[in-house]
Amino acid sequence: PGTAIVKARSSDGLAGESNPLKIETGIGRVLWADLHGHTGLTDGTGTPKDYFRYARDVAGLDIVALTDHDHWGMRPLAVHPELWEEIRRETELFHRQDDFVTLLGYEWTSWIHGHRHVLYFSDQGLILSSIDRDYESPLQLWDALRDANALTFAHHSAGGPIATNWTIPPDPELEPVTEIVSVHGSSEAPDSPAVIYSPVAGNFVRDVLDRGYVFGFLGSGDGHDGHPGLAHLNSVSGGLAAILSEDLSRSGIKEAMQDRRVYATNGPRILLEVNLAGHQMGSVIESRVWDGLSPQERSLGIVVSGTDSLQRLDVIRSGQVAVEFDCGGSPVCEADLLVLEVEPGEYLYV
Repeated sequence: PGTAIVKARSSDGLAGESNPLKIETGIGRVLWADLHGHTGLTDGTGTPKDYFRYARDVAGLDIVALTDHDHWGMRPLAVHPELWEEIRRETELFHRQDDFVTLLGYEWTSWIHGHRHVLYFSDQGLILSSIDRDYESPLQLWDALRDANALTFAHHSAGGPIATNWTIPPDPELEPVTEIVSVHGSSEAPDSPAVIYSPVAGNFVRDVLDRGYVFGFLGSGDGHDGHPGLAHLNSVSGGLAAILSEDLSRSGIKEAMQDRRVYATNGPRILLEVNLAGHQMGSVIESRVWDGLSPQERSLGIVVSGTDSLQRLDVIRSGQVAVEFDCGGSPVCEADLLVLEVEPGEYLYV
């Protein structure tokens, strides 16, 4: 039991090491996903077949989505249905339940409301373009997707090429998560590392949590060079989504996202375990349950297993850094913190 890193070296000097491996009886499963990337069909490089092969055989992902643009790039999907059919066909061909899950998706590329991803959890789905009058607002998009076995999420929401219009509240059924980091940088908060370019004040994800929106956090690459899952190797930042699910299937992944059992990294496969008073990541705790706990029971437990030395972990409470915990440069950082006097409507994340 414990945390291990496997290191290997070949006779000709090629060397590498694994991400942290947690060894413990009954531990929950962490699935690694990149849900955002492009190919040469619109404004990236390579083919869908190349993209899925790299995600599976090189990056070693559990889950991947190819999200080329609805109306942007050299050959937009909305006016080239044969390209959407190619993506759909390759997505279906590479999908292997319990082994390598592919999700059919595209990028809803609105230059008014911001960019969002549409993910379908079946082999079929439609391109609902942001320049089609029937789907030009997020509200119209969500109405059209209501019975389509789909979810959406916003990305580079704090700035970048176009900031998200957060005056429209995310649909609680169809948009339970949001992407906070990618190759563009971080949209989490102004004090986060590698902040996104051209940020808009008040538009970070922490700002919209302060409005009362409820989100789980995703990272994903937005790579345009055919390297899903490893976009951070060629950029200042990258993005990965950790999805906590024992069920490596499309339905299991959707359920985990709906329950917000997810967290984000900017590329490294960092293990993060968090529970508040015994409630797992993504939970909403009812006031009556919280009020019935003793101060000793209101504990926030955190374990981080990093790919390098860890400087510190921050506990964010309702818009502020409430605790800065010194990890002392260790690759594993554990903290068991009492969280007192949290009021109804507040949020905590690490």
